[in-house]
Parts: sequence; structure tokens; C-alpha cells
Amino acid sequence: MRTENSKFSQALLSQLGYCLLISLLGVLFFSNHLNNPFQFDSVAYIVNNANLKNPETLLSFEFWKKEFLARGLLRISLALNAYLDDFRPFGYHIFNLAFHILNALLLFFVLEKSLRRFGMEAVGWGSKRIRSVSFFSAVFFLCHPIQTESVIYIMSRSEVIASTFYLAGFLLFQQLLERSSTSHLQYGLYFLSIFLIALVGFSVKQIVATLPAIMILYYLCSCPDHSPALQFLKKWRWAITGIIAGVAGFLFYKLLTDETFLIGPSRPEEMVGRAKYMLSQPSVIVFYYLKMLLFPMNLNIDPDIAVVTSFLSWNFLLPMFCIAFLLLCSLKVFKTRFVFFFLCWFFIILSPSSSIVTLHDLAAEHRTYLASAGIFILFACGVAKVTCRWGETRPLNITLIFCVFALGIMTMKRNAVWQSELSLWQDTHQKSPHKLRPLINLARAHSLEGNSEKAIQYYQESLVKGPGVFATNYNLGALYLEKGLVTDALRHFQLASRIEPEIPEPFAKLGEIYLSQKNFKLADSYFKRAVELNPRSSKVFKNLGVVNFYHLNRPGQGLAYFTRSLNLDPGQPEADKIRELLAQSKPG
Repeated sequence: MRTENSKFSQALLSQLGYCLLISLLGVLFFSNHLNNPFQFDSVAYIVNNANLKNPETLLSFEFWKKEFLARGLLRISLALNAYLDDFRPFGYHIFNLAFHILNALLLFFVLEKSLRRFGMEAVGWGSKRIRSVSFFSAVFFLCHPIQTESVIYIMSRSEVIASTFYLAGFLLFQQLLERSSTSHLQYGLYFLSIFLIALVGFSVKQIVATLPAIMILYYLCSCPDHSPALQFLKKWRWAITGIIAGVAGFLFYKLLTDETFLIGPSRPEEMVGRAKYMLSQPSVIVFYYLKMLLFPMNLNIDPDIAVVTSFLSWNFLLPMFCIAFLLLCSLKVFKTRFVFFFLCWFFIILSPSSSIVTLHDLAAEHRTYLASAGIFILFACGVAKVTCRWGETRPLNITLIFCVFALGIMTMKRNAVWQSELSLWQDTHQKSPHKLRPLINLARAHSLEGNSEKAIQYYQESLVKGPGVFATNYNLGALYLEKGLVTDALRHFQLASRIEPEIPEPFAKLGEIYLSQKNFKLADSYFKRAVELNPRSSKVFKNLGVVNFYHLNRPGQGLAYFTRSLNLDPGQPEADKIRELLAQSKPG
């Protein structure tokens, strides 16, 4: 009994030591990003988000009823950050990093249980080797530079938090399978708990929808050969394979040929369309995601991916062959099914963003966040297999330690790229010189830095590639206006208003320009259009008051506009003057 207790205590201390080391490595490799500012669209979703300034709206019953499954928990997490730390980016970064470290810890336990269930002890792996491989796989997941986008880019916390619930639900399922005897009530409680965990995770990001498939596959792959489930599958394997292939082929054909089939047409902002998106994804998975996981160089927040337009293209056929070959070899070559399972882990978790659901970008590094764990465990197991002839764990540990610190240094260097908008988009534009968005964002970054000449230069360059972009024309108009180049500013604001006629800002700017030129009728018409689109703009209502009260001889309308402006923003700079004017204009 004492021996068993001693072994249990040693195992517990070993696990605690590994957990502490994972946490310390997470802090070490990501500490140099904690003071990075809000970037990309984090500014719009966080700093300029009025709902975060009034978090009580996110706690209402109506919000939970309507928005909970539409990433409602993500917005609640942002509101919690805003409540605790206002709008200082440090707190948001700490939140992301804490969940990332938690995910690495959960993965450590998931992988250790997986290797034991797949019978790695039966093929000569001792407990030390299993724990060592699980630890290093979790550390690869923790410190690999491809994870920087998910951890540093604050809005990508959806991947991180959803993965926490995903791993927690899967770990609970593993715990259920390990129980020697379980009553029907206990089964029910386990599955109810997993369902509730998955439901909460789904409210952050929809990747949790793949959890049932992963659980079923894990059960089947880890069952002994004589289990009834596997015996049934073996008996009817050709029939089942034929049915699956037929259904998959039909769905694939219909989705490629009918834009409205099953999930409706792709949205206007999804530029490539569903067919081209689907045809491009095999190439993205094999030649971009897998390449970056194995050779993490030239990471890019906005990669320039070639669009595949035909299913007869080698950019479609070759990666599809590679995927099929990998899966077939994993079944036929290896004695255990863990290779097949973890390959499927990678492909299945990627499937929501790399299949029929059309997204704006063909590829994004954060989409591989949780899926990457399947590749990391296979890599660590491969190293363990090669080094096992030289000893139990020392050669393995030395090799993997070297890999960890190499990846960690690359991660810290990648973190430094995110230290400012300027450094981020300079890096992106250098790696994707032909893409329009990095060029526009680089121009915007120079503008934020106060370098208007560089900003104008890059905006003008972006106009050559895409003249019909709203942001380019509006921002260029604003820069020209600051420089006193009113004619140029007027032209670009007019273009912006025609490109996006439902956005109020260009109309407000046009009104200001015509007001300064004393063209009061045109100013009045543009200001009225601006408040039609945004009836909450106190500044535009004030300008309408000025135009109507002082210049168009409409004192009644002017006073009404001044009153509206004051009601919307009682603390505006000219509030006292407006109150004095309203007081003087009262009868008697």
C-alpha cells in the first residue's frame, strides 16, 4: 500500500512540475507582447465599441436570448476586460495569454490520456516517455510561432477561449471512457456536462461543432480490435465506405455547381465565392498550414494565397492526393491508430473554416490554433520513435528541448513584429506586396504615426490597385483636407460617398467643406444625409444648426438642430454657447 501511495505521490508531483514548467515557458515566450497596443480591427471592436462602455446591455436577458450563440460570450469577455482594466491593452493581453497557457495544460492531460489509451505502454513506452512526449507536445502548442496571431491579436481570443471549452469537454469524455463501471445516471450526467461545456464554447466560436466527431473517432480508434463497434465496421466496411463516398461526392458536386445549395449563397463581402473557396482549401491546408507548422518561417497576418478555379487544377488534385495518402498510410503502416486519429484531429477541427463555409480570407494562421495539436503530438512521437534506440528519455528530451527553444525564440521575434501598427503592416506588405489590404493598412499606420506624406504615397499606390475601395478614398480625402488641398479632398470624399452610400462620414465631411466654401445649400443637403444615416451625431446636428440659423434664414429649424445636438452631447466644447443662444431665443 505504501509503495502504491508513493508511486501516486511521485506521479502527482511530476505532473505538477510539468504544469508549472508549462506556465513558466508560456510567460517567458510571450512576455514581450503584453504592452503591444490594440491593432487591426481590435480598435473598432474594443476601443470604439459603445456596448463595452455600457456592459449592462450585454447582461440582459434579450442579449443572451438573441446573441449568446452568435459569439455572445466573446463580447462578454471583452466587456469584462473593459470593466476590470478599462481600455488598457495590457489586461486584454494577459487574459488571452492566461487562456492560452490553460489550453496547453489541458492539452498535456489530454495527450497523456490519449497515448495510454492507444496502448503505447504495450509497445514498450514507459510512463516517463509517455509523459515526456505529452509535455513536449503541449509545449510545442504553447510556444510555436504560428500561435502568435491567436494570442497577440486580441480579437482572435475566440479561438483561444473556444479551445478551452473544447479540450475540457474532450477531457471529460476521456475520463468517462476510463471508468471501469458507470451507471446510466452517471453516463447521463457526463454527457449532459459535455453538452453544456460544448454549448458555452460554441457561443465563442463554432469550431466546437466538431467535438462530437472527434469524440466518436477517438472511441472507435482506441477500441480493441475485438470490440463490437469495430467488428461491425469491419464487416460492413465496403458498404459504409461506398455510402460515405457517394454522399460526400454528391454534396461536393452540388456545392461546387450550385451556389445556393444547402447553406445559401456566399455573402457579397466574401470575394472569391464558395466554389473557388472550396477548391482552394486543400492547397491552403497542405501547402500553407502544414508547411507553416513544420517550417514556421515568413508568418504573415494576410498571406497572398492563389485562388484555385478548377477541380482539374494541380493545385487542387495534388493536395487532395496528399491528404488521402497521409490518411491511408496512417491506417495501413502503423500498428496503432493514434497516427490516424491525430491526423483526423487536424483535418476535422480545421473543417469549419476550410470546407463549405465561405470566409473572406482564404487562409488565416489563427484557424490552425487547436488543430495544430494533432501535428505537434505526431512530431513529438516521431522524435521519440527515432531516439528510443539510444535510451529511455535523455536523447528524446535533449532533442525536444532544442526544438522548444528554437520555436520560442522565433515566437519572441514574431511578437516583436506586433509591437505597433507600423511594424506589423510593414512586415505584411513586404511578404504580400501584391495584396491591397496590407498596402491600405500600411498607409493608415503611417497616418497614425503622423507621417502624412508616406500615408498619402501608399494610399495613392493602393488606388492604382483598387480605385473602388471606400477606406482608401475616405482616408486620402481626410489627409488632403488636413493639408489644405480642398479640391482633392472634395473629389475623394465624393468618391467615397458613391462607393458606400450608407456610411455617414463622407457626407458629413462634404458638408463641412461646402460650409467652409459658403455653399450653404449644398452643405445643408449633405449634413441632412449624414444625420439620416447616423441620427446620433451631435456634431452634424450642430453644423445643421449653424447653417440654418445663421445662413439660410431658418432660425426655428436652426434652434431645433442646436437643441438636438445638445441633448446628444451635453458636454461638447461649444455647449455653453449653444445654451446661451437657446436662452436668448426663448420668447419673453
